[in-house]
Amino acid sequence: MKLGDLIKGLPIELIRGEGGAEVDEIVYDSRKAGPGALFAALPGANVAGAGGHMYIRDAYDRGCRMFLVQDMPEGAMSGAGDFAELRTQDTRRALALMSRRFFGYPERRLKVVAVTGTKGKTTISYMLRSIFEAAGKKVALIGSNGVIYEGFYKKLLNTTPESYLIHGFLKEMADAGIEYCFIEATSQGFKLHRTEGIEFDAALFTNISPDHISDTEHEDFNQYLECKKRVFDQTRTCYVNRDAEFFDDIVADTPEGLVRAFGFSREDGGRARDGDGFPLNYTARDVRPVRDDGRLTVEFLCAAPGWQLDMKVGMPGFFNVENALGAICIADHFGIGQGAIAQGLATVSCEGRMEFVDVPAPYLVLIDFAHNSLSMKALIDTARSYNPNRLLFVFGLEGERTAVRNADCGEALGREADYIILSDASPRTADPEWILSDIAAGIERGGGAGKYEIIRDRHVSIPKILDMAEPGDLVILLGKGNVLYEEVHGELTPMDEREIIRDYFAALDGGS
Repeated sequence: MKLGDLIKGLPIELIRGEGGAEVDEIVYDSRKAGPGALFAALPGANVAGAGGHMYIRDAYDRGCRMFLVQDMPEGAMSGAGDFAELRTQDTRRALALMSRRFFGYPERRLKVVAVTGTKGKTTISYMLRSIFEAAGKKVALIGSNGVIYEGFYKKLLNTTPESYLIHGFLKEMADAGIEYCFIEATSQGFKLHRTEGIEFDAALFTNISPDHISDTEHEDFNQYLECKKRVFDQTRTCYVNRDAEFFDDIVADTPEGLVRAFGFSREDGGRARDGDGFPLNYTARDVRPVRDDGRLTVEFLCAAPGWQLDMKVGMPGFFNVENALGAICIADHFGIGQGAIAQGLATVSCEGRMEFVDVPAPYLVLIDFAHNSLSMKALIDTARSYNPNRLLFVFGLEGERTAVRNADCGEALGREADYIILSDASPRTADPEWILSDIAAGIERGGGAGKYEIIRDRHVSIPKILDMAEPGDLVILLGKGNVLYEEVHGELTPMDEREIIRDYFAALDGGS
């Protein structure tokens, strides 16, 4: 595409060079720059991050001759020959708008749905995939578990990837005949304009709670909420959880007719909502936890506009009924039949989210990604509702999060767990002993003194917790979910908890 055609009508000014140059690709990593590439000098994603302006000359030396900048650093191109310089007020927003045009507006060739909220995004995306595939539709996911569609998988560094990647994936999906794409739209994704320009065919707002507030994410809850609410600017229909704690703040100042609500009936825990202008369009009642062939599931009655049906979810928990309701809203919005909805929910599974691991033992093993106090409490309440003999945990948290989160998660465990082994979970640049000591302080605050120990290596802690397990126990491995590596100071070491479990039982079988 010609450079002039790429930027025509966009908030980008060509202040040096000619618009006739051919743009073969757009890059924002100078190491990928070369002849025919346009280098977008993005600012750092956080205060500590190095901005792309530091690498402009490196991109030039690699053959790049087109540069998108907010400001060209003084002396950066000293002695350089001809090149094109593009100026914009926001390089991330400009990158998104250029990427959309570069790939031919691919979102217009399929239905794109945004799923946002603090909790539930990944689980709901998997529920939607299961439902739509049961209806014979071709679907794709973009989210924390990667980019997934038939015959394709790619791991992502960010739950919501950079805009150039999103539009590239959407084009590949459309070319492959994909009909629906479900995107986990994070607050960082909105803040950094990664989905800018996409008009979602529908959206889902699950909930919000004080989280992702740190030097590297959001400065406070108000900024976090404001970024999440940008989803309303990119869709004409958004389904919002009426029982979310900050529902009134979520829907404040939204255009009339944009929001439709879902939630529990009053007798099943739904919050008061009389006369607020947001009637429930989709409800769940008669929620029943069920043990089903050694697995934990949940059943409920769903009431939707014009129909109602008993549903079964192949994952445990009251909160998974909430997730299922959100998925039902989106499925019904696109005319998916009740039979496919019921079939999809009954057979759904999600890697790293309340994921059962089949073990040859008289107890159950779950893997989950709970990593804040609210999700921790929801998980523990769910586990207790199935009356296990004991709850045994291996738990740790990723680094570069607040000490408050560490301690609050520990406190939730300290109140309810029968035993806990604290282990590393990708400390990144943080001190792993500091993370675990924060969690331990929270455990003691919650009354768990004497009910925990610290074994940093999960290759040791997981076999030990399995050794401790007795008939009827529920063993839960928390904090990693489907993250299949340990990250320490930028180095990634493969680590799959499922493999550790398999190796444990294989060793037992070999020794019998």
